[in-house]
Amino acid sequence: MKAVAILLGTFILALLGGAADASTLTVVGEGVFQVPADVVYVSIRATAEDDNLSLASMNSSEILNRTTEALIEAGVDPEDFSAGRGRSASRIQTTSRVYNNSTVVAVADEAVSRVTEEVTIRFDAQDEALINITLEVARAEGADASISGYGLEDVDEAFAQARQRAVEDAEIEAEALASAAGLKLGKRLEIFEPASPEVSQPTEAYDPLALGMISLFDFTWPLTPYSSDPFSSSSPWDTATPAEPGMLEVRSQVVVTYEVTS
Repeated sequence: MKAVAILLGTFILALLGGAADASTLTVVGEGVFQVPADVVYVSIRATAEDDNLSLASMNSSEILNRTTEALIEAGVDPEDFSAGRGRSASRIQTTSRVYNNSTVVAVADEAVSRVTEEVTIRFDAQDEALINITLEVARAEGADASISGYGLEDVDEAFAQARQRAVEDAEIEAEALASAAGLKLGKRLEIFEPASPEVSQPTEAYDPLALGMISLFDFTWPLTPYSSDPFSSSSPWDTATPAEPGMLEVRSQVVVTYEVTS
């Protein structure tokens, strides 16, 4: 994005460079601020296999229902469970090789149905003890449990920090471009923010086994790509700052216009 700022500034200078009334320079600034997640999401998955699809589905539901009840008894708030359940079903066909003298025959085994049901639970990031209990209880009940993502609900301070850094970055770029063109940078005339700051979870932040969660307070995606789903976000920007588990990145981009003089 630095290249965008330089190209945009150079383009505007080129347009105005020979004009007597050339007086403005517009640049793009970026700001990145890392902040600990204040929300942790844990996914609970129950999987069952059976020759009969209906029985496999019934068994997976039973495991998840039992696990949910055990988690509520352990202290998880029922309101923190997601409203719906995810469900997937597949048919698994295996083959065996039978050797008869020099002949090899592939024999299809009976196919089985595999059904997985999943529910997600929202936790405050400070509830480290309850998160660990949830992982233990779910696994004890025969379900799989892992941290599936992180979120940021209290965004005000992080947005303000990212915006401030973006404006500072724009000023550095403007100073450099004005100097290169033999001009002096004057006062800031206008700031335009094309979109609200973006919260993203870098790929390195994904912690499916909760290895970094236990030390949460060393404790980034995934806007994964971080769109409407806060845990799956792709970003067009690169960062030189290594991501840490449980940390999120807030990015702001601003377009700033300055007065310039010869």
